[in-house]
Amino acid sequence: KGKSIGEIDGFRAFKETHPGAIYLHRGDTYLINRLDIATGTVEAAKAQVDYYTRVRGHKNTEILDVIGEKNIWKTKVYFGRLKVTDQVTGYEKWRIHAGKSLGIIPLDLPPLVFETEGLWYRIPQEIQNKTEEAYLHFMGGIHAIEHACIGIFPLLVMTDRNDLGGISTPFHHQVQGPAVFIYDGIPGGAGLCRQSFEKAETLLEFTLKTIATCPCESGCPSCVHSPKCGSGNRPIDKAAAVFILQAMKSSGTTITVPKLSSVLTTKPDPLPIKTFRQDLRFGVLDLETQFSAEEVGGWHRMDLMKISCVVLYDSKKDAFFEFLEDQIPLLLKHLKSLDLVVGFNIKRFDYGVLTGYTDFDFAALPTMDILEEIKNHLGFRLPLQHLAEVTLGKKKMADGLQALRWWKEGKIREIIEYCRKDVEITRDLWLFGMKTGYLLFRNKSGKTVRIPVGWHIPPKEDGGDK
Repeated sequence: KGKSIGEIDGFRAFKETHPGAIYLHRGDTYLINRLDIATGTVEAAKAQVDYYTRVRGHKNTEILDVIGEKNIWKTKVYFGRLKVTDQVTGYEKWRIHAGKSLGIIPLDLPPLVFETEGLWYRIPQEIQNKTEEAYLHFMGGIHAIEHACIGIFPLLVMTDRNDLGGISTPFHHQVQGPAVFIYDGIPGGAGLCRQSFEKAETLLEFTLKTIATCPCESGCPSCVHSPKCGSGNRPIDKAAAVFILQAMKSSGTTITVPKLSSVLTTKPDPLPIKTFRQDLRFGVLDLETQFSAEEVGGWHRMDLMKISCVVLYDSKKDAFFEFLEDQIPLLLKHLKSLDLVVGFNIKRFDYGVLTGYTDFDFAALPTMDILEEIKNHLGFRLPLQHLAEVTLGKKKMADGLQALRWWKEGKIREIIEYCRKDVEITRDLWLFGMKTGYLLFRNKSGKTVRIPVGWHIPPKEDGGDK
């Protein structure tokens, strides 16, 4: 209606009022329809939506002038003038209640370029090497340090974290190595990093303490997550951040690799790995289908895909059990006798297919879905084949498409053997994670990296017959 509801500075406008953004103003929700850069005008309309938006982008920095430097722990910290280039590339839409991603929408906006003041820590190359040798995610570690430093900053200097920006890079051409930058998010600078430069060692001390003592499993908004991260807090590796900071602080040559599960915290998880029950009766389940998702009309109709076979490993009997389509009642009886059911994508797929045969509520079964745990930590899924090769050095026998072809050819024995092999791999991955507290994967740069896992085991039931 042409009514002015407020003002926003030009540097925040691209991130908070880009076209398609959901903008909150005085308790009201607005949908941004247009961002007119030439006139400095944003058009917004009130809207009732069940999603929120989160901007995506990337940044880089150029060192214009080094004003000061000093030794901190095993490294150096610098203060000076920087030129920052901040490019918004798109935004994510997320369902509010379900926490489900609705996709990424690209944006074509000019880069924001400004000069400011900042400080930066150089990470020694030997520490990067040791981090990667320990199969920790180095980029995830320095990214976590950057976020945590910014979060701690207001304890040292009177400011708000939104007044600051940060960049972490595994190689900066001027530093000639890895570095973590923190800068005043205001063109020209506001004196924030200038004040904190004198307290640079205290900033690292507080950062290490905050990350190491946070009771979360692998990172949260209280320690290493940032609400305005342009990459959606990926990659983030809390354990790597602790490792790097401890290595920088250590005066000796020996660096201890931290355990990658709940032992990072001062408070133990309710069911930490060390409480693995020897009497636990767990099963590992996998199934194959007669039809593909395409043949039944899509993945939302998994209940129509029909079972060709099911294989279930029972730890108590140390044996594999095979079930065909007419034996589902026997399968359900067996599943109900277990303390825990383990699978790979079992909640979304296997249970979805089984609902075509029964009205049983599979959510009632204590279930460990390895793929779900991986996605919760990394933010994306990894194939079973990838985890098997990198973690166990094993290969799958075939794939789902081959199993469908075998079904059409009547080769049920081949399907069962393939399904059994996948159950073995899933079981061995679960046991590996139980023993070590991590699985392994290969990241985009080809480095083998640990994925922290904390398999939670159901407590023993008093008076039970299991």
